[in-house]
Amino acid sequence: MGSIQERTDHYKQTIAGMDIFDTALWWAPQNVDTFVPYTDWKAQVEAWRAFGMKGGLVTTQTSAKYDAALGNDEAVRLIQGCDDIYACVVLTPEMFWDARAGRQYVEDLRKKGAVAARIFPGEYLHSTREYAIGPMLDVLEALNMPLLVWHIDTGWDAMDRICADHPKLKLVVESRDRKLLYHMRDYVSLMRRHENFYVETHNLVLFREYENICGLVGDERLLYGSFFPYMNADFSLYPIYAAEIPEASKRKIFAQNARRIFGV
Repeated sequence: MGSIQERTDHYKQTIAGMDIFDTALWWAPQNVDTFVPYTDWKAQVEAWRAFGMKGGLVTTQTSAKYDAALGNDEAVRLIQGCDDIYACVVLTPEMFWDARAGRQYVEDLRKKGAVAARIFPGEYLHSTREYAIGPMLDVLEALNMPLLVWHIDTGWDAMDRICADHPKLKLVVESRDRKLLYHMRDYVSLMRRHENFYVETHNLVLFREYENICGLVGDERLLYGSFFPYMNADFSLYPIYAAEIPEASKRKIFAQNARRIFGV
């Protein structure tokens, strides 16, 4: 197997040679609980790219916790001049009470570099039923913009409904605060049931999880994410590197799947 140094060098060389697209990059200068706090965006991007990242989606903590519209403006400003980094914006139901204005809002964000959206029904205190988010989901589905959700914030039953009611909408679940290993029965069942259901990988840490998922549902619906700067990116890169799956599957998970569904 080689020495620890030889194995480390092989890991770093392999990662450096991969196209890696990060579905879960965050900008959170207000938060001192990140793995390494950053208050300078350029410094954070430089540190993030040092892990081997070639591109990614950035969401701002402002949009997730304080003011969605203000945070969305912040996100599209951040990405200006940043090669291959795109915005993931946060949407709330009231943005679509006027359906035409809601669609125009999303289209304007797309022109500025937004390629995906998130909802935080727990933080923003709204239902995930059609009466609340149906008009929003209709717009995302029509514009082919994927929707990212946290499993602890949205719930598996809600994800099942969303996938069934909006079959052309790509729904991506990611873990937050609780590892996905506790929910494999749920997320694998949803992957088997809905072809529009995807999983972001930063908290896929169950032993042989990648081998099992690829064996059960294939390698087309796993999207790499780091949750940087809240977590060290090696934590999420290494399990894919070490998984006993084909090289072609690793390349799909690291970047190809994300680039396909985000259109980048």
